[in-house]
Amino acid sequence: MDEVSLVLPVSLLVAGLLLIAAEFFLPTVFLGFVGAAVSFAGIYLSAAAGALTCALFCVTFLIVLALEFFAFRRLLPQTGIGRAMINVSSNDGAAVPAAAGFAVYVGKTGKALTVLAPSGTAEVDGALLEAFSLDGFVERGAPVVVVEAGAGRVTVRRAR
Repeated sequence: MDEVSLVLPVSLLVAGLLLIAAEFFLPTVFLGFVGAAVSFAGIYLSAAAGALTCALFCVTFLIVLALEFFAFRRLLPQTGIGRAMINVSSNDGAAVPAAAGFAVYVGKTGKALTVLAPSGTAEVDGALLEAFSLDGFVERGAPVVVVEAGAGRVTVRRAR
């Protein structure tokens, strides 16, 4: 019985899995299809070495593919590159931070960053907040005190 070389089938399987992995970073659909075709070609060529070898290639392909999906679905979004790829950003420095947690600003003093006529932006404890003035018009830079929080903004009065 002649010995069958598995260099080409293994190379094709690895190259195909790498192309499928590249698809996660460069979503073109083309790389995924080519990667799958190259992997299947490697699996097909492995059949010359016997059914057990072909089955081993199939199982290897499925396991590595599942690991790729897990890694890119679960682990990648936790990295800086992954967050940039899926456009996840924090709201640090935004005029309206996350809706929860405005109650911590009640009673605190800040300043109007924009003219409050009657709404605008105020800075309280270094945070930029959407503010509504109960006093109507408040000039820019005037000190304000937060009297109420809720619905994505704080309610302020001029600090006396």
